[in-house]
Amino acid sequence: KRKISKISKIREKKQLEMKVKKTHWAMFAITVGIIIGCMICIAVFAGFQHEDVKFKTMLVSIVIVLIFQFLIGDPIKFVILSIDRALWPPRIYIPPRCDKDEMDEKEERRDFLKQRLINKRANLMLTSRYRNYKLNDQYKMIAHDLFIYGPYFLCLMCLVLVTRDQTLYHNTRIITDLFMYNHTDYTGLQEVYFLNQLFDFIESTLVLAFNSNSTESGSPGWAHAEQSVLLGVMRLRQLRVSNPQVGLGPPKFSDTYYMPDWQLPYRKLHYSDKYWRIYEPWIPIKMGFEFLDALLMNFDHVGSLNSYPELAGYVSLLARSAANSMKVIDYLSENHWLTLNTSAVFIDFTLYNVDVNLFSICTLRVEKTPFGGIVPDVQVDSAKLLENVDQMPYTGLLALLIYVLVFIQFAQTLAVKLWYEPHLLKSVWNKLDLFIFMVNVLVVVLVVLRESLVASMMKKVEGASKMEFIDFRRPSRMHQLTTITIGFLICITTLRLWRVLQFASVFKLFTRTLYLAWSAVASTAIAIVIFLIGFCFAVVTINGNYSSNFNKLVKSMVMCMCYSFGFSAQVKPSELFHGGKWLGILCYGVLAFVIIVLLINVFVSLINDYFTVAKTIRDSERENRITFFEFLVVEFSGVLGRFRKLPCWRRNYVRNGRTVAENVSRKLDSMDRQRLMRRRLRQGRHHLTLIRMFLFDEYVEWPQEQQKQPEAQDPDPNLGPDGSPPQDKRQDEAEA
Repeated sequence: KRKISKISKIREKKQLEMKVKKTHWAMFAITVGIIIGCMICIAVFAGFQHEDVKFKTMLVSIVIVLIFQFLIGDPIKFVILSIDRALWPPRIYIPPRCDKDEMDEKEERRDFLKQRLINKRANLMLTSRYRNYKLNDQYKMIAHDLFIYGPYFLCLMCLVLVTRDQTLYHNTRIITDLFMYNHTDYTGLQEVYFLNQLFDFIESTLVLAFNSNSTESGSPGWAHAEQSVLLGVMRLRQLRVSNPQVGLGPPKFSDTYYMPDWQLPYRKLHYSDKYWRIYEPWIPIKMGFEFLDALLMNFDHVGSLNSYPELAGYVSLLARSAANSMKVIDYLSENHWLTLNTSAVFIDFTLYNVDVNLFSICTLRVEKTPFGGIVPDVQVDSAKLLENVDQMPYTGLLALLIYVLVFIQFAQTLAVKLWYEPHLLKSVWNKLDLFIFMVNVLVVVLVVLRESLVASMMKKVEGASKMEFIDFRRPSRMHQLTTITIGFLICITTLRLWRVLQFASVFKLFTRTLYLAWSAVASTAIAIVIFLIGFCFAVVTINGNYSSNFNKLVKSMVMCMCYSFGFSAQVKPSELFHGGKWLGILCYGVLAFVIIVLLINVFVSLINDYFTVAKTIRDSERENRITFFEFLVVEFSGVLGRFRKLPCWRRNYVRNGRTVAENVSRKLDSMDRQRLMRRRLRQGRHHLTLIRMFLFDEYVEWPQEQQKQPEAQDPDPNLGPDGSPPQDKRQDEAEA
């Protein structure tokens, strides 16, 4: 009966194994069938040969679908499954009772012994130095942060470096030089000295130079580049003051309605809407004051003399053709559009370079000074506003995909940690993690808003008339805000790495130094700033009318600090001598010796002293503790063990024609000989010291160990005092 029961159990077991195998093969066949079906559908409906743009679009669509499944689909699925399990719980599965045979017990026993052997081997690595559980928990947290924030930081840096375009700098520099300086075809803005020369500059530089090389579509080309096209028309905007007298306060810009030639009173004529070209330059600008305008365009241009608001002034538009533009200029000149009340004139337009898909938003500013002259300035913002995902290179797509995956992992880790342990939010580092997540979300929102603004502007370009000013400054400002937010994200991510790098003793030393020295350093810095402000007040008062580096207080402070830290290329000592030779020597002596040598060195010496104190405290508190890398070796011993099993890491045992016991015996004998040699050397050194003391009457300080416990000679060096092998002998046997 026992044999029959065993045979029946074996048959049932085999039948169960066959059912499991059939189930696995069925799942495998279904999976392969689905893959083959998908490949057939792709081959029939889409094909495999596509353009680069279409292929990138397909890849991006696949990634978006997968991310949607991971972020939205899976949570919805688990919510539905949890509701189903909560409302209709399944029956409790009770496995059938079956008696185990001897073979199963032997296999389970063998597996148990293998597991115990692995545990024992792991315990051999845990010495007494590894029993500091508080330090182990700290290292474990640092290792977790390192594996989360390290890849995130590297992916963020790679994404920024891959998507960075160096042509933006060259485009900004070249266009600025072309408009600022003289050329063969036209006059530069730097050669405009008075306000009555501005219309001549507009005629030569902005009308004739942009219409001498027109494209086939009728768009005005540029004399310097056929591929640069002017979008829309140029806009002239001036800010006027009601009273031209200069006071101590900021100027009050006029918003009064005028008739042509700045005549009052203003009369609303019934045909003014039809002839808006005649009456618009004398009416203040009208804005819809939308939310985006209030957010993006409500700023002031910081000039050399004053700050000028963007949403104010009187506007006049030029035309597309040179002849019509000249008519507008003649009309404005005849009716004295620029007068003594004019405070500043802004010329706004947008260039688009087709070859590099680049927008250049240009703003030319002319400020009228109270003494008659003008101060010119050129501002160019270069931005790639039409760069979609399907137009990015493959390296950029790969960097973006990896960054998205790493960011999802970072967000998941943060959400799980704060969900199960909400008290961790009190920590500053966890608050910084949450802030990093919010800044990432803000960047995504800004990118979406920028794309929507660019799409709306392109629709406006498509249906715009020839007499319309197309303002690309809103998407440009949004692009700048996105770039600034990304830079701020890089800063706070780098700051978060400071917590991760606390496993190194150098960073711990820096942290303790800053903690000890912050009050003294802050007091010293305040004293330096106070002295520097006083010195800059004196320098601005004496030399401000003669030097551009010292005409403003803030700029003067920046220049003095740059000169103090060695950046002396922009500042010349002769700029301090406009008040006389002796006063210049005094100012230069104060800057070169008091600020640079005395105050800055005091600041640095103070930090150095606290650094020495922190290092002394660290050396006095040094314990027999493991390092972070030793912790990693023990923590990830399994992974390192797999690497050690590779053929390139495996060390072969060389017998040298002897057995294992003979090799162990030879190793122990060599260790004993080395120990006896060291002991004899110590005894010889002891005898030489005694002879020197006897012959030369010298006093020699004995080591503390020799004073307390002189070395005793054992009759048998191979035996301990109790007749057992010594501790060194047992250690040598273990090493052998």
